[in-house]
Amino acid sequence: MKNLSKKVLIVWSGIKEMIKTRKKFLFFYSILFLLIFIFLFFSFYGSWWRFWPKSIRARIAINRLAISIYNNSDCRDFCYFEQLNYEKTISESLNNERILNRLTTIVFNENDNLNWRLRALNIVLKSEVSDLDYFLDKAQKFIDNPNNSYQIKQVLILNFKINLDYAQYLDELKNEVLAENFDSSKTKEYLSFLFALDEISLDLIFEILNKSLDISLVKNLILKISSSDYQFLIKNDSYLAYANSLGKIFLKFNNYDLRSLIIFSLADFLSENSKEDYLNLLQYLYSHEECDKFSKFLIADILSSYSGQGYVYPEINQSEWEDYYNFSN
Repeated sequence: MKNLSKKVLIVWSGIKEMIKTRKKFLFFYSILFLLIFIFLFFSFYGSWWRFWPKSIRARIAINRLAISIYNNSDCRDFCYFEQLNYEKTISESLNNERILNRLTTIVFNENDNLNWRLRALNIVLKSEVSDLDYFLDKAQKFIDNPNNSYQIKQVLILNFKINLDYAQYLDELKNEVLAENFDSSKTKEYLSFLFALDEISLDLIFEILNKSLDISLVKNLILKISSSDYQFLIKNDSYLAYANSLGKIFLKFNNYDLRSLIIFSLADFLSENSKEDYLNLLQYLYSHEECDKFSKFLIADILSSYSGQGYVYPEINQSEWEDYYNFSN
């Protein structure tokens, strides 16, 4: 009986020792699990993600930057500097093939957010990538598909125009610009792209000016051509053709701002040697029945200065001038 009691005590002591050991293990693993959880939590939702290896940091930065841009693509406060930090982290890892593939997939994914894709493309453009040929191959296929985003295509072409074949895309774009009922806001974007690419021609400008009913678009085009950067488009033999086109637009739109812009643009041509043609055009507009008295006043002032003849100024009272300036502003 005594032997049995001793055996029971020994077994019980063993069990208690085992329980204590297990408790120690459980406590140890619980603390370890908690520490891992805290580390992961602050890695994904805090600032500890910087402690991860470079490639993992880049993946986390991609996810965080995407969320930030989805929530606020044009932030000007603290998130702006956060986004710059994420971009820097991603950029430093683009010599890693997997990170480049990930960003390439984002850029050319038509189902993703456009602002996010443009930002991802911008990161690629200002970084040293591991395989540029791979990226350019994807870019060429993207440009060749007429259904893909024109915003992405245009950024690609402007930055890789030596490496990419985009002739077909330019033909499609010019046809769209000249199509009837085409979105005028897109036309402005397309034309800005063509100007930036130096792929604009005076013939195309003539066609747009003659077809467009968008006053804002017409004004922007005339201002663009009048600037010193693009006056080279008007050759010696096309000055008069352009001036005549402006004359037609003058009569087409009864808009004070546009008409005054055209008058001053025509006045610039009077400094040319063969100014007689431009004087005749201004005289024609001056005497035309569709010419409003404010425009006639401006033309009379210019003709009097350049022709040496006296032109009759229409009578405009103070109240009418105030209405004119209020309308123009």
